[in-house]
Amino acid sequence: MDWLEQGGHGYLIKVKLKGLSALLDKQTWQAVSNCPGWEQCEFTHACGKWSRSRRFIAVRRLAKVKKEGPQQSLIIEPVYDYFCYVTTERLTPWQAHKTYGQRATCETWLDEAKNQMGLAHLKSHDFVASSLMFQSAVLAYNTIRWMALISNHRTLRRWEIQTIRAFLVRTAGQLLTGSNQLKVKIPDKHLYPSEWDAWLKLSFISEA
Repeated sequence: MDWLEQGGHGYLIKVKLKGLSALLDKQTWQAVSNCPGWEQCEFTHACGKWSRSRRFIAVRRLAKVKKEGPQQSLIIEPVYDYFCYVTTERLTPWQAHKTYGQRATCETWLDEAKNQMGLAHLKSHDFVASSLMFQSAVLAYNTIRWMALISNHRTLRRWEIQTIRAFLVRTAGQLLTGSNQLKVKIPDKHLYPSEWDAWLKLSFISEA
């Protein structure tokens, strides 16, 4: 982080530190406005070999209430989920938490593209060939994602690529031949009828 700061670069880094929960328990927490169950705090701290203290910000939410004692009511101890960051950005703890969450969403998309669209399995030793396959996979991924988004169907928007492929693309049916045409007859009752109908409607979207 010294190198980043010397170069004038800002950062927002999630903290993974031994004894972090104990450190956070000592802080003064305040409720997050309009977010019931959430609290936030900020403080300065210097880890191990750091040259100086840096700004830490954190949020927490109540996960459960732990009861101890013979009658399960003598000692009531709240148990929290903590989210802590070290940063140079002038963000409130809650703003930093939401900003970092956007990064987590991007990582989900990258994981889908890598593991569900074959980006992690390009075998060619030719750069141009690998580039073409990579771009084709990204184009296919974006096409499926956009189809799910414009379907305006909540479940389709939430499904991962492999789920769409398993339930909507790999559909069982009977291949019919006749009149020099090939047709696939599918069951009248689909396993996911609502999602199937929303997916089929995308084939009939016309220009406005």
